[in-house]
Amino acid sequence: MKYLIILALMLCANRQGYSQEQIPETGFSDVIVKKKINGKICDSCRAVSVVTKEYDFNYVITGAGHTPHRFGRLKGSFSYGPSRPRAPLVSAYVISQRNIGISFLPNFLQENGNKIQLYRNFGGPDYTKLEFRAEQNGKVIKPWMPLSALGENSNYAILGINFPEDKFIPVLWKRTFYAGDFNLDIMDSLKVTVREITTKKLLQRISILRAADTANNFIYYQLPLGDGGLNANLQDILNLGRGEPVAFGGDTSTIFKKDYGSIGILLYKGLTFQDEVEYSFGKNPYKWKSLTALDPGHGVFLVLPSDMTAGKDHDIYLRYKSQPETVHSITVSVKPPPFEIPWAQIAVISILILTLGLTWFYLRNKRNKRKLAALKQKNEDTETRLSLLSGQLNPHFLFNSLNAIQGTINNNQEKANAYIASVASFMRDVMDNSKKEFVSLQEELKQEEDYLKLEQERSAFSYTISVSTDLRPSLIDFPPLLLQPVLENSIRHAFGQNLSDPTITIQIFRDTNNLNVKLADNGITFWNSDGVQQGHGLSLTRKRIAVYNEKLEGMSIQMNVNYSEGSGTITTFTLQNWLS
Repeated sequence: MKYLIILALMLCANRQGYSQEQIPETGFSDVIVKKKINGKICDSCRAVSVVTKEYDFNYVITGAGHTPHRFGRLKGSFSYGPSRPRAPLVSAYVISQRNIGISFLPNFLQENGNKIQLYRNFGGPDYTKLEFRAEQNGKVIKPWMPLSALGENSNYAILGINFPEDKFIPVLWKRTFYAGDFNLDIMDSLKVTVREITTKKLLQRISILRAADTANNFIYYQLPLGDGGLNANLQDILNLGRGEPVAFGGDTSTIFKKDYGSIGILLYKGLTFQDEVEYSFGKNPYKWKSLTALDPGHGVFLVLPSDMTAGKDHDIYLRYKSQPETVHSITVSVKPPPFEIPWAQIAVISILILTLGLTWFYLRNKRNKRKLAALKQKNEDTETRLSLLSGQLNPHFLFNSLNAIQGTINNNQEKANAYIASVASFMRDVMDNSKKEFVSLQEELKQEEDYLKLEQERSAFSYTISVSTDLRPSLIDFPPLLLQPVLENSIRHAFGQNLSDPTITIQIFRDTNNLNVKLADNGITFWNSDGVQQGHGLSLTRKRIAVYNEKLEGMSIQMNVNYSEGSGTITTFTLQNWLS
């Protein structure tokens, strides 16, 4: 019975409208914006708005939603200005809509010397002691005016609510300050500044840019009809997002080709409920139709009919409803139907083609067998040479490590034992990887870092390793121990006794489809010059690169060594066409 009474009271309150005398003592925790039709609140009307939830200063922008994802890059270049704790000094929005309004929401009101809490807390200033100014395109359109002189927004109702919603009825805000309507053309900017009346201290600046909103952020693809393939393909694409055919971006082209009898599809992704795409076929005047979806974030589709006239170009006009003056036009060129050949001619031609094809296949098969045998032998020889060269790196490094161990034993036996254990672990990894034609770039970098740590036990230097964020080292193949001889030369030959801060840097980044590895030292000696004896390891590296280049088809490895006096030696490995 108790719950029935509560329900009846709630229904009664809804019928009587929203009361201004039911503001809770604890203040609202959230804001609801609703449209007004003929002065009455419309519960079924969709109201597009931005509501801030800051600690000490809040406002509502009606008529415009948050910055769409498609404006993300533009918003990044739109100045935000300095910031302060809890509330930003400057808030920036990039919008598509023309007409907007701004209402300021006080956290509290002063009545009879007491504070009446409206929103969240008593923080922030007394709004009756503030003033604002509005500038459009740098020109003042509303001079400084006290907020207390402002009225209410007659087109929208601002209501407060506490959570959970099922226990509280939305209540009209007791007092808001409406700065007015603003009409923005494309690329117009609006700046609203709020400050204290007495001290002139800046409190808030709202920057808004109305950007050109071209409805070209779609992808175009087509699906063939027949053989039951359409249903399966369309189901996988729409439900699972897989099996999509070749797609073309609407931001890179305005002309799209469609096969005769196929279905063309335009797909807009990442839209919000505030976005609405409109389209029109044919010439002026446009007959606009809207595209709606249950979940625009997963896709809004425009399906082109399969019976579009073949051999002709068809114009399609697209726009966002929020910016009707920006119309994007594309052309869909429908290919003519294939020419139908009589069955008798098809049979004769097919027999002839089949006879010629069998003869050609027989001769080609014999020739290919000879080529495959020669290629197999060449591949086995290349594999053997590469294995021998990789294996020679093991005794080369072991020889250098034994010399280091011998010098360490004479000075510190305990340190020598630890060093021997590290060398043994490193050599096991070297021997394992030398049996492989490729390891992952991640494994290679770890092994080179282990090597550098071993060398740091013998000499003082520092190193850094950086990998570009658009690379995934665990998924990239790399020749094992390709970098170690270069690092060894830098440590043994480039760093002189007079160098105060010897440093090695390793950078891995991509250049289109090429993988680049850049090794740099700040040494005072060019270890690749004629005056410096070239190490055995570096000679092996050059031979291994030559074998890899002989083996790899369409890919290659280039090594370039440059020395700059005062800067050091830079060695660059360019693995061409290494990344897809």
